[in-house]
Amino acid sequence: MSYTARLKRLTSDADLDTVRELKSPIGIVLVAFLLRPVLGSELVLGTPHIATTILIWMLFAAAFNLLFGYVGLLSFGHAIFLGTGVYVTAIGLSEFGLPFSLMTVVAIVASGAIAYGICRIIVRYGEIYFAMLTLAFAMGVHFIVNSNPYGLTGGSDGLRSGTTPDWIGSFRGQRVIDVPWFADLLGAFGLEPSYYYFVALVFVVAMVLLWQIIRSPFGRTLVAIRDNEELARAMGISVNRYKVWAFTVSGAFSALAGALLMLSNYGAAIENFSPETSAEVLLMTIFGGANFFFGPLVGALSWFGVQEYLQSFETLGLPVVGAIEVSGVLGYWRFFFGLAFVVVILLSPRNGVWGFVRDAVLNGIDAIRQRGSND
Repeated sequence: MSYTARLKRLTSDADLDTVRELKSPIGIVLVAFLLRPVLGSELVLGTPHIATTILIWMLFAAAFNLLFGYVGLLSFGHAIFLGTGVYVTAIGLSEFGLPFSLMTVVAIVASGAIAYGICRIIVRYGEIYFAMLTLAFAMGVHFIVNSNPYGLTGGSDGLRSGTTPDWIGSFRGQRVIDVPWFADLLGAFGLEPSYYYFVALVFVVAMVLLWQIIRSPFGRTLVAIRDNEELARAMGISVNRYKVWAFTVSGAFSALAGALLMLSNYGAAIENFSPETSAEVLLMTIFGGANFFFGPLVGALSWFGVQEYLQSFETLGLPVVGAIEVSGVLGYWRFFFGLAFVVVILLSPRNGVWGFVRDAVLNGIDAIRQRGSND
C-alpha cells in the first residue's frame, strides 16, 4: 500500500473515531434544531407548537435518568425540583421584578440544595424506602405550595400575572426573543428568533453538560455503583456520597427545565409539584429506555407525540364499515399509551423503545454484513 493510500486510510479512520466520539453531541444538536420542523410537517403531526414543551420535558427526563438510569435509584418525588424551578423563577419575576437569568440561577442552586438535604436524610435507607420517602417529601412540598405561604405561590390558582420577561415578545402570533445578538445569531442561519430556538439553545448546552458528566469519572463511578454496589464499596468508593451528589445534580438540571417550563406555560401551576408529574417523567424514561442517554428523550417525544396524535384523530376509515367516529374514545390516550408501555416492558424491560429499535437496526446491519461476507 502506498504512503498516500495509507495516509487516506488513517485520516478516514481518525475522522470515523471523531464522529463516534461526538455522536451524542451531534445527536443533541440534531434533536434540538430538527424537532420543530419535523413535527410541523404534515407527514408527521403538523403541530410544531408542542416542540418547545417536548424539548423541556426531554431535559427533565434526562436529568431524572441521571439518578434512575445511571445510579439505579428510583425517585417518586422529582416534581419537587421541576416545581422549584417553575415557582422560584415565577415568584422572582412577578413579586420582585428580578431578571429571569438571575432567578434561574437561584432556582438551580435552591433545587440542588433541597435535593442535597433530602438525599442526605434518606440515602442510607434501602431502595424501596428511598422511593417512598421521596414521594412523601413531594406530597409535603405540594401541600405547602398549595397552602399559599405568605401569599407567594398563589395556592391552587398558581401564578400568572407578571411572569413573562420584557425580552419575550410576540410577532405574527409567535413568541419571539427581543434580544439583538440572539436575533443576529439565528438570522445568520435564516431562522427567526422564536422562543423555541431559545429553549433549543439552552437544551443543547444543558444536555452536553449532562453528557460530559455521564462520561466523566464521576459518571463511570455512578454506573459502577448501579451495576454492583457491594463491589463498589469493597473498592473503597463512598457510595452514599456519590448517590447524594447524583441526586443533587439531577435536581439542579430539573430546576433548569422548570424555569423554561414556566416561560412556556406563561406562569406557574400547582400541577408542577403533583405526584402525577413525577410519575409521568418515570413513565417517559422507562418507555424510552433508561439504559441509554437518548432513551428518555425518545420517551418524552413518544408521550407528547402519542397524546397529540390521538387527541387530534377524529375519524377512522374502514373498508367495509366506513368512517367511524373515534375522537371520544381516543381522548383517553393514556389508556392506549399504557398498552404500548406494557408491550415495550415485555419486549425490552430496561432498553425501552430506543434500545429495541437500536438492537433491531444493529442486528439488521450485522445480518447484511454476514450475508455479504458469505457471498
